[in-house]
Amino acid sequence: MELEKRLSELQDLIYRKNSLEKKLEENMEVFIYLKEKKKELAYMLEKKDINTHKFENESIIYLWFDLFTSKGKKVTKMEHDYKIYFDLSELINSEVIELKQKIAKIHEFEEEYLRLKKEQATLILESEVEKYDKLNSMSIESSKYKNRIRDINDAINAGNHLNITLKYLLDLLEKSKKWDTFDIFGQGLFMTITKTSLFKHTEEKIKNLHYLTSKFARELKVVNYYMNPNIDFSSITKLADYYVNELYYDIADKKRILNTIDYVKQSYNTTNEMVKQLSSYKENYLKDLINIEEKKQKILFST
Repeated sequence: MELEKRLSELQDLIYRKNSLEKKLEENMEVFIYLKEKKKELAYMLEKKDINTHKFENESIIYLWFDLFTSKGKKVTKMEHDYKIYFDLSELINSEVIELKQKIAKIHEFEEEYLRLKKEQATLILESEVEKYDKLNSMSIESSKYKNRIRDINDAINAGNHLNITLKYLLDLLEKSKKWDTFDIFGQGLFMTITKTSLFKHTEEKIKNLHYLTSKFARELKVVNYYMNPNIDFSSITKLADYYVNELYYDIADKKRILNTIDYVKQSYNTTNEMVKQLSSYKENYLKDLINIEEKKQKILFST
């Protein structure tokens, strides 16, 4: 029984490799794109004698503060884009490294699995071959469903993390409704949080917001690829695009700054609905998995 249990555990881990490789592929595609964009922007900025390294460690909140108070005169769109791309590429690179480590570990599990399968083959009686063939077939099916559930869980977790950050930002921005537009980024929100212990926490959340949006979109792509539930995540993609295409102008123009509140609120509600939809798919897969496991048990203990 211990041998069968370990083989089942290894099979689940090995089956996970397909999803991890798909995630790595999606991450690398984004990372390569960001690398090229950074290279292109760095070249154009350096032609203007602007040192790009100063943006790499600079707080995004301070950058937005300068952008808002100067109406774009102190921070150009090009400089803002470089900072956005740099922060996102650093976070995605960390995820790429983690995925590669997980896949490398699975290669070790594959060797153990093959060794134990050979051992199992020597222990199975001829009269039990058909029984174990059925069990093996059902174990593969079980591993598939477990992996799909993990993919859905990853997407749900990504969506929940994104919504926690969106809710945090939304609460901050909602408080600013009593202020005038200058107060939001001037003597109000930004100046206040930079002088309190909230600053570091807020900075980290805002810095991660673009990454979490990108991650949620990538996790949804994996779910769509393997399960084909046809989840429409175009709104999440648009949110990711918003950071590059519109956010700069919304911050630079006092008349447009409150657009951000509506955009964050809309994104929060959309993400919340998608998480509910994913949870529904998860419940269906869990029911199927329980059914498979019950059949396995009946076969295993049959005479």
